[in-house]
Amino acid sequence: MKKIFITLALLVAGTCFVVAQNNNNNQNNQNKNKQQKMPDMQKDTVALFQGHFGGPIKSADVLKEDSLTINKVGFKIIGFSLVYKADTTLSKFDSKNNKLTEAMKTALKTLKPGQNFSFINVRVMVKGGTSLRPTYDHIDMFIEKEN
Repeated sequence: MKKIFITLALLVAGTCFVVAQNNNNNQNNQNKNKQQKMPDMQKDTVALFQGHFGGPIKSADVLKEDSLTINKVGFKIIGFSLVYKADTTLSKFDSKNNKLTEAMKTALKTLKPGQNFSFINVRVMVKGGTSLRPTYDHIDMFIEKEN
């Protein structure tokens, strides 16, 4: 009788462990899906750099354009910040319009393949003077490693 009880207890414990692992994997997959959600360019207000809202960019393409844009007509970018990490130092530069400052351009030129940079705190103004944040106001990018 003891053997049956112990066997059943182990079976129940093993089943609970497997169910818990599956739930944990499902939650991790859901979190990944949330992080990788693509904006709906028709509905969402999206800040863009070089026509992208994030991802890889070739070092040769980093300074092809010198400003951030917004995907909606009637909206105007009135400020943003550029942040990046070089060695162990976190650097931040601010702009009071949609243009990259000279300091930002210099910083972007020095980034090496694999380095990340972000445009954060993007602020826009709607016709009529109302200031707000776009739905996607954080652009995370990295310098693409060249072959």
